[in-house]
Amino acid sequence: MAKHISNIQIKYILGVIDRWSEKEKLTWDGLCDNVAAGIGKRPTRQSLSSHTIVSECFNEKKDKLKRGDIKITKPANLKVAIQRIKRLEGENKMLSKINDKYLEQFLKWQYNAHIRQVTLEDLNSPLPKKY
Repeated sequence: MAKHISNIQIKYILGVIDRWSEKEKLTWDGLCDNVAAGIGKRPTRQSLSSHTIVSECFNEKKDKLKRGDIKITKPANLKVAIQRIKRLEGENKMLSKINDKYLEQFLKWQYNAHIRQVTLEDLNSPLPKKY
């Protein structure tokens, strides 16, 4: 994983991908150009794609753009729109907290695996069959 892109910069990059216009073609070079001003440097395609979360988000957005799944539903009135925004903001905060707890748990597991000298191959290998 590339070490020169911070978590804050990754969150910014994910936001750029999420807000990508359906009128504009999504490419790695286009993404690199669009995030350059926000993170203070122009990352390479390889640097961005080496981060699994960025790569998955990029591929998912690209698939959605190809399928045309991006549909904007307009609420009936302003009051409904405000309620929906508040609900979505609350849901977003809740999911962000859950994600932070999962990240914290993962870091604990990662540390414990490192201390016990458990390799990535050990973690990814299937369990032996018991006969």
